Amino acid sequence: MTSATEFPKPHVPAAGTMRTMRRLSLAAMLIATVSVTALSIHTPALAQEAPLTGPAWEAADKAYAAYRAKDYTTAADQAREALKFRPDVARLWLLLMDALEAQDKVADAMAAARAASAAGIKDESLTARTRSMSRVLAQAPSLAANKALEARDPKRAQAEIRKAIELVPDDLSYRVLLVYALLADDQLDAAEQAATAAIKVDPQAFLPQILRGYIRERLGRISEAEQDFDRALKDEVLTGTAARDARIVIADAAIAAGRPRRALSVLEPLGNTQDGAITARRDVANAQIANPSVVPRDANRTMPVPYQSCRDTPYGPVCQLVPATTPPGLSGVTSPAYKAAEDAYEAYGKGDDKLAEAKIREALQAFPNNTAWRRLLIDVLERSKQYEALDAAIAQAVAAGDTDSSLLGRRASAQTELGEPLADQAIKELSRRNAKAAADLAQKAVSRAPNTMNYRLLLISALMASGQSKAALAAANDAVKQDETDALARMLRGFLLQQNGNRTEAAADFERALQSNVLTDTEILNYRLIAGNAALAAGQPDQALALLKPIEGEKNADVADQRKLAEQMQANPRRARPALITPSTLCQSTNYGIICSVYYGGTGGGLGGPGMPGYEDATAGFRAMGVKDYAAAAAAARRALASDPGNANYRMLLLSALAGQGKLAEAEATATAILARDPRDGAVLLQRGYLRSRMQNYPGAIADFAAALASGRLKGTEVRNARLAYVDALLGAKQPERALEQLAAFGSDASYDVAARRAFALQALGRHEEALAAFDAAYLRARSPADRLTMLRGGIAELVDLGRSAEAKARFEAAYASGELKGLSTLDMAYLASQAGDRQLAWRYFHEAEEQGGLRRGPGLMDAAYAAKASFQNEDAKRLFMRAIDSANSGEFKTSSQTVYGLRREVSELDRTWGAYVSASYGAVGVAPSSPLAPPPNGGHTIQGGAEIYWRPPGIGYQNGAIFEVFARGFQTWYAENGSSTGWDTTQGSVGVRWKPFATQNLVLESAYLFPIGALAREDWLLRAAYSLGEGTDLRVDVSEWNYWQAYVEGDYYVSQPERIGLFEARWGRAYRADAISRNLMVTPFLAIGGGYDTAYATPFTLGAGPGLNIRYWFREDVYHAPMSYFDLTFQYRFKLAGDDRGEGLFAGAVVSY
Repeated sequence: MTSATEFPKPHVPAAGTMRTMRRLSLAAMLIATVSVTALSIHTPALAQEAPLTGPAWEAADKAYAAYRAKDYTTAADQAREALKFRPDVARLWLLLMDALEAQDKVADAMAAARAASAAGIKDESLTARTRSMSRVLAQAPSLAANKALEARDPKRAQAEIRKAIELVPDDLSYRVLLVYALLADDQLDAAEQAATAAIKVDPQAFLPQILRGYIRERLGRISEAEQDFDRALKDEVLTGTAARDARIVIADAAIAAGRPRRALSVLEPLGNTQDGAITARRDVANAQIANPSVVPRDANRTMPVPYQSCRDTPYGPVCQLVPATTPPGLSGVTSPAYKAAEDAYEAYGKGDDKLAEAKIREALQAFPNNTAWRRLLIDVLERSKQYEALDAAIAQAVAAGDTDSSLLGRRASAQTELGEPLADQAIKELSRRNAKAAADLAQKAVSRAPNTMNYRLLLISALMASGQSKAALAAANDAVKQDETDALARMLRGFLLQQNGNRTEAAADFERALQSNVLTDTEILNYRLIAGNAALAAGQPDQALALLKPIEGEKNADVADQRKLAEQMQANPRRARPALITPSTLCQSTNYGIICSVYYGGTGGGLGGPGMPGYEDATAGFRAMGVKDYAAAAAAARRALASDPGNANYRMLLLSALAGQGKLAEAEATATAILARDPRDGAVLLQRGYLRSRMQNYPGAIADFAAALASGRLKGTEVRNARLAYVDALLGAKQPERALEQLAAFGSDASYDVAARRAFALQALGRHEEALAAFDAAYLRARSPADRLTMLRGGIAELVDLGRSAEAKARFEAAYASGELKGLSTLDMAYLASQAGDRQLAWRYFHEAEEQGGLRRGPGLMDAAYAAKASFQNEDAKRLFMRAIDSANSGEFKTSSQTVYGLRREVSELDRTWGAYVSASYGAVGVAPSSPLAPPPNGGHTIQGGAEIYWRPPGIGYQNGAIFEVFARGFQTWYAENGSSTGWDTTQGSVGVRWKPFATQNLVLESAYLFPIGALAREDWLLRAAYSLGEGTDLRVDVSEWNYWQAYVEGDYYVSQPERIGLFEARWGRAYRADAISRNLMVTPFLAIGGGYDTAYATPFTLGAGPGLNIRYWFREDVYHAPMSYFDLTFQYRFKLAGDDRGEGLFAGAVVSY
């Protein structure tokens, strides 16, 4: 079933009419429009108008004459002049509109139509023209709305489509598109209103009725929804496939609403059929009658949006509903197709591609239009390298209407992979001098992958080597036709054209190839030598010298020989012409696929000829590269270089071989040596950039990619690949702003490669809304399951960062329920669930990973511990935290000492089941922050002392930071400034409970029963709420001093003897660890402001501020536990700021927490 969180873009035609909903065909509309246009000039308006006279007639006559002469500017000017005198003449307004439209000024023509209407013109022709122009003007905002929906920007889509509706308010298609845009924005109430407006436009059309029924069902108004569905089924255009699809959508709604018998009734007119979609609905409905729980409760609130699929016809677009691929609750019903799909996902996750393929093909037999299942088949075939089947599967997906552009890229890659073994074998046959067999193999490679240029070049080379000159020329023609900018293909065709007697076209090809701005110095040398030899062979020494002129500085034997021969031919025109030398084409198999190069076949270009220094070794090296024997290729290249140290081609061979071996440092040094000769060689800069990126030398890689792009010498896709690699290096160097600048060069390119990188750059910059949109766009175009999961994770992370946790969790759960995540490893699933906020599922998978031995290192142990803690599995969490501590202490896990301290603090909290406090305090009533233990006393400055013991019940006592405690306490007043009672008679007892309901917020709610122990103590109920937040209150082990602040507010209410007390205090200071005495001793000077409110006083409010000092000593710790107890002394003096005097004076306290 399509996920409720996935919103498929409704394909609504940009221009406006949907055949199944409009009663006027597009053809009829066009005929009417043409007729009106034709008549508007030559016939009078239908209404009787007074004849034109005087200046009006003269201006009108000039206007009509200018229009016939196609001088539309003058026609418009003169029409306006005539209208100044006769604004009541409809045909003059029509003439003005015609003249403006002829200039493509449709908006101006529309303004003229409005002016005519304002002038009181009522004319059928004018009305028809206005409507026609409105439709034209509405196309742009409609197209923009569709694009906005595709980019998941529903608010922009709404704004654009409202513009179209304003222009053509009675066009149903635009109103339906508005409904979809509102649904994409989850504005159900507004979507219902828009659907109601659409129904008013055409009360008989089924689509707006179904959409409003869907919305009302989502809103829980089932009865109203069913009325809409029933009215929709009465539309007479619902026949055949359209009726089938509409009834399936309505049946799904009935199933989701818990109305299975209605679903069966809706499906009944479809009769007995083997249609898998219909059978699945009937199976679910029957199962739901027997057991309603097979369909989740409130399934109606998460139904997928019923969207449209449209196709263009000569008479306008034809649209139909597309039902969900599976009905609600199918997973809870024994469905052979669904079970087969489940088995396929499970097998894929386990790496059993053979079983996965068999099962998903079985599932697709029942539901051939299930896009998710078809994608799994494509993923399985791609991973198992079944490229022929993959090519067929992608072709079937595209034929079935899958418009994902990434499929075409995957198909091209599959075709290249299909052809590569044949191309590899062809290269081997050429190396064995078996050219005919090589040509046959290369031809097959081209047939498999017609878009791969290097296979075509290999075919040309093999045909030339086998003496099939005309066949080689035909192959070269095909290569140039595929890519007219490929210089190498043109050089080969130029040679073959001249060999076959066509010197003129050969010269044109040579000239076009040499005009390329992406040639390296080596290519420029070789290509000019090839073209120069051809000119000399044709008896054109002047042309040869012109070709050689740009390389006059080259110290090359062939350049010198050609120049000398050309000069001799100029001096003696009868001198014998040289033979046309066949270029040397070398193709090799590398890690990057098949690559081909063309060299001059003389002695100084390329590899030279037999007998030249290093020739045999270089040839052996290229053959070794052809079979991917990189070690042998490197050894041969070194021998060739020893014979001819200055040969750049030998050095390039060595570079490729070293890169293939993974000897990155040596390869980088070789690239640097080549660049010393030609610093602007784009291909070598690019190669060195790739090497440096692999070595994580990002600054060096950035410099190389920038230089390669600036060189202007990169060919075709090399520019794109270089820029993408440049962006990767910038992201690796943590320069996302510059990465975005480079991505801007791709313009509107929405491919996965660009969208994914844009997403990561935006994420690094904290631009979360934009990053989310980019992750979503990349997700839709991902080429593999791994890529899709990476983008899904990125999107979920951005939702979390945006505070949209519920949406993040819903997106994860939808992907989990659809089976999309079944290829993930157990540990990856745990991390993704944790990130999305599904705590229970995260712990389940972390636990499985631990049982499988997948949790070996500290980070995984930490994450698993926090997941266990979040799932209230305290014992498991404590055990995993302790393992993480061991991992850090042993050096297996590199982390900071403060992180380890934090883990120890977690163990201490999880281990605590009870505790106790003993305290003494001096201060004013209702002013000092009281201990969370003591009830507020009842008179001036006092000294109080007491103790508390508390207990955390198992199970509910500690739940991921939420705490519940039962306590008993006793307190006594030892001194009272106002002469109140002290001693035993004031001993106050209390028992109660307190609850910290939130894990991350320090809010404490308390209820206590106060009972007298001493004769003067009170009996009452005390309700208390306290909230605090702060930083730096705990011990730190990574630094010796740190910032400290704390804010505290408390409210107390005595029930039996009503009294209300409020307290607050804010502190800011600096904490110091007194290492000279003990590393566990904190000394914190601070400034404080605080006060209180007490209804027992004549002046309830008081406020004071002043300095203070806190001394705290932590104790009771071990290797796994952070200190669990402390002794605390606090002194402060406050100066009165406002209110009662009790806010002034000395305040002090001592606490022992155990």
